[in-house]
Amino acid sequence: MKKISNVVGKRRFLFLLFLIFTTQISLNAYSQERKITFSLKNASLKEIISEIRKNSDYDFVYRDVNLESFARQDVAFKDATIEQILTDCLKGTDLGYEINGKTIIIRKKAVSQEEKKSKTITGKVSDEQGNVLPGVTVIIKGTTLGTATGADGEYKLEIPGDSEQVLIFSFVGMKTQEIAVGSKTQLDVKLVEDSETLDDVVVTGIFTKSKESYTGSVTGVTAKELKMYKGQNLLATLRNIDPSFNVVANNALGSNPNAIPEINIRGNSSLPMSVDELNNQASHQLNAPLVIMDGFEISLTKLMDFNDEEIESINILKDASATAIYGSRGANGVIVVTTKAPRPGKLRVFVQAGLNIQMPDLSSYDLLNAKDKLELERIVGLYDDEDEVATDRYLKEKYYEIYSDVLKGVDTDWLSQPVRTGVGQKYNLRLEGGNEEFRYGASLGYNSINGVMKGSKRNTFSGTITLSYSVKNVIFKNQFGLDINKADEGTYGDFSDYAKMQPYYRIKNENGEYIKSYTIKGSTQYNPLYNSQLNVVDQNKYTLLTNNFSIEWSILDGLRMRAQLGLQKQFTSSDKFLPADHTSFATDKNSENYLTRGSYTYGTGESVSIDGNVTLSYSKIFAEKHQIYAGFDYSIGQDKSHSYSFVAQGFADSKLDFLGNALQYAKNSAPTGIEELTRRVGFTGNVNYSYDNRYYIDGSFRVDGASQFGSKNKFAPFWSVGIGWNVHNEKFLQEHDVVNRLKFRGSYGETGSLQFEAYQALSTFKNYSGERYILWNGAELMGLGNENLKWQVTKELNGGVELGLLNNRISASFDIYSKKTHNLLSQMDIPLANGFSSFVENVGKVKNTGFEVMLSGYIMRDTYRDIIWSVTGKLAYTKNEVTKLSNAIKKQNETYMANGTEINSLLFEGYAQNSIWAVPSVGIDPSTGKEIYMDKNGNLTTTWNSSDKRYFGIDEPKYRGNISTYFAWKDLTINLSFAYQWGGQQYNETLLNKVEVTSEYINLNNVDRRVLEERWQKAGDVKPFKGYDSSKTKASSRFVMDDNVFQFQSASVEYRLHSDFLRDRWKIETVSIGANMSDIFYISSIKRERGTSYPFARTLMLNLSLTF
Repeated sequence: MKKISNVVGKRRFLFLLFLIFTTQISLNAYSQERKITFSLKNASLKEIISEIRKNSDYDFVYRDVNLESFARQDVAFKDATIEQILTDCLKGTDLGYEINGKTIIIRKKAVSQEEKKSKTITGKVSDEQGNVLPGVTVIIKGTTLGTATGADGEYKLEIPGDSEQVLIFSFVGMKTQEIAVGSKTQLDVKLVEDSETLDDVVVTGIFTKSKESYTGSVTGVTAKELKMYKGQNLLATLRNIDPSFNVVANNALGSNPNAIPEINIRGNSSLPMSVDELNNQASHQLNAPLVIMDGFEISLTKLMDFNDEEIESINILKDASATAIYGSRGANGVIVVTTKAPRPGKLRVFVQAGLNIQMPDLSSYDLLNAKDKLELERIVGLYDDEDEVATDRYLKEKYYEIYSDVLKGVDTDWLSQPVRTGVGQKYNLRLEGGNEEFRYGASLGYNSINGVMKGSKRNTFSGTITLSYSVKNVIFKNQFGLDINKADEGTYGDFSDYAKMQPYYRIKNENGEYIKSYTIKGSTQYNPLYNSQLNVVDQNKYTLLTNNFSIEWSILDGLRMRAQLGLQKQFTSSDKFLPADHTSFATDKNSENYLTRGSYTYGTGESVSIDGNVTLSYSKIFAEKHQIYAGFDYSIGQDKSHSYSFVAQGFADSKLDFLGNALQYAKNSAPTGIEELTRRVGFTGNVNYSYDNRYYIDGSFRVDGASQFGSKNKFAPFWSVGIGWNVHNEKFLQEHDVVNRLKFRGSYGETGSLQFEAYQALSTFKNYSGERYILWNGAELMGLGNENLKWQVTKELNGGVELGLLNNRISASFDIYSKKTHNLLSQMDIPLANGFSSFVENVGKVKNTGFEVMLSGYIMRDTYRDIIWSVTGKLAYTKNEVTKLSNAIKKQNETYMANGTEINSLLFEGYAQNSIWAVPSVGIDPSTGKEIYMDKNGNLTTTWNSSDKRYFGIDEPKYRGNISTYFAWKDLTINLSFAYQWGGQQYNETLLNKVEVTSEYINLNNVDRRVLEERWQKAGDVKPFKGYDSSKTKASSRFVMDDNVFQFQSASVEYRLHSDFLRDRWKIETVSIGANMSDIFYISSIKRERGTSYPFARTLMLNLSLTF
């Protein structure tokens, strides 16, 4: 029985072995017969194996293998077996595979004796600043053997020792380096930024497109350039980089840190609705570009205050092909800001501390000193009275009294009293880290700018927290931001008040107290310094809360969906307090207004913005030559805001500045307020096709809807189409010795504008608040609506060429454009029987044409000695023309020309929006000292007539440009930037307000030196300015001058220190010391006072940065 059982057992065992063997064979056969089809771009070995898992029943086991260390590759398989795929993908590596049932084991191959003759190479990879770079691919040239740097930037690699080996170091955004190993066992490498690689894509805020096939006109700005061209704020920095980004100079506000400048890109595409708005500068924000940050709209104020250390890149979109995806908001250009995303790896800490030094620039002022001012008053006859002996004796006594003070040394420099060298501080802290699945980042920033006017400052605190989580092929990201800003104008008032003060006035009396007023020759003048010691308040504040959430889902190969939701809530407030002792109430001291002296103007507001969008994009390469990109975006948005303000008066004591201490509302006034609600929706489609990376076409179509328009025109289509040709990819130019890059592109499209008030299309009413009938309230019509109000539309044609020569040692670009805007809002006259004289209609048309040129070249590019020296020049030309106006504006012009109104800005068809109009002048008559004019018939006359006004130029330069040079030697970098402009004119207000002034003005105020030296005094004098009299000078062409400017706009120097001692002792990877100075000097063909209400300033910024 035992033998039988043993035989049976052996048979069962043999049968089991046979079953296992046949099963293994069948499984292996299965693996050979099962066919798989898939393709991946730039895929890691891990991603390829993951794709095999999806398409088969196999599982994988790794033994002592790091799949992420192998080079990425493009793969495409059609009806291939598992073995074919694995053999192909593992070719050139030290890995092998074994199929065991439904399990595939990936392990290292057995090492032969020859291969054992190897050595280990270690090292660290960092960027130019010394920051370690995790994830750098390190490969042995000619193989796929390699590794990747860890979170600390270090790597370790076994290489064959039988022959000379070369390692290839590559990283996204950095230039690839090949380094021979030789006998070294440690190899530390520093990778430098590759500007061409960084420009491989264009971030438009909605879609991310390939630069190679992009048809739009765009200026890309890197984080490195933001440091090199740093200005007083981020807007000034962009002006320093791109001359087409025009920050309109405001001669009154100068370098006031609290002033929001006027911005336009490629000229003015909108018009004010009346001549009054044009002259009151109410239209300045009509041409402001749209600002997008990480996919969400932000204000110019936030961009100005934003911490530039948090910015990765900025793209300035200019033409229709670039901006049409924003439809109704893109006509004025788009600024797309991308902030830094957290990088994975160990905790990285960036700390920066700096000083912001503002130094007043008063070089344009040339006022009289006390001695010369007194002499001027004597010459004018201010101390003579031939008719009244007693008065004449009194004036003579005053003259000698002042003359005695002057001899004793009284010569007050009033311009120096309200100004200072303002020293501010700047601090930044950034933390980031995590892994490929979860990343985190947090930043804090504090920037204090102390302006050159004493007490003026702008303090901004900002903080952000960014969290990113990846699970499989879905990425969740949330960013929360807090911004707190306080703007303080100080207590010293307007700078022009100090420029007017007589230099022979003393500031303080014998007791050391500020003199409140001066009474000489019967006139009273108040001391502006007296108010500076009072408890004056002039502040504006805002708090902005932002939360942006996004989900990005990689659905299939090349198919991606992104959903975003953003919320912004802003609180604003303003406080302006003038105590009772302020000189503004000096005349009320003995009047019935005595108890109501002192005022408090308070304002508050709140706004909420909600933006959401869903974007679906698809990209695919077919047959290796056909590349297509398609995208669709759906967006919605709502902006809701309200604000109100009121004036209270009657503050008994300057210390009682609390609003609740007021006696009453201001006399005959009531609280005022405004509220707005706008909604918008947009549907955008974009398709880009490229053939063999040589020929490409791009098309966009968008439908926008907005609540601002009439009920019949709430929706409107916008579109663009562009074409391009990469000539350098043609066979006849490939590997050309001279031409490395040659690209032609062109585009045409339509965009729109939403830069106007919320309720222009609606009839608006105002409730009666003061009058009632019994218990009922009434309402009155405030303005007529227009249900036919349409969208403002800009049609733009753009052509461009890009060129690279001598291995890109020389690069150049040229763009030419034409922008035509129609359906501009304007006032239309209607019969007065309607109760109103006008209403808003689509009438105006504007045309802008111009070109932009860039030329850049390396004078020296010696990578062996680490020396780089380059020079870049840019030029932008813009011509503006108003082609159609409403009859209402034409009548306003006729009225102003006929009634003697003294304004220089008028709107006429065929001329630029900012044209200067003045009565022609042939100069000063040497025999009489009177001005001679030319009337509209060409006849000479001494009578000024406003109807004789003619065109004398435009107050903006036609040509703007800059020249910069960049020098780098090892860890030292220097950048210098100069700006220039010509082709524009300016109406020299200094000549009107400080030179050719009346005798009465000279009696009360200090004046320009030219009043004493260059005004006519006697017959035969050939002078540019008329004689002294009491008649006010009228606006004439004598004061219109060519405005040619050369400016040293910025200089920066930075040194980066790398020290093993600091790294080992305190874990400091990099120390960076930098200095930047902006607005260094300004040379103009016009001699005038610059910064009349607030002085211009030179800015010096010093900073110390540490990276841990």
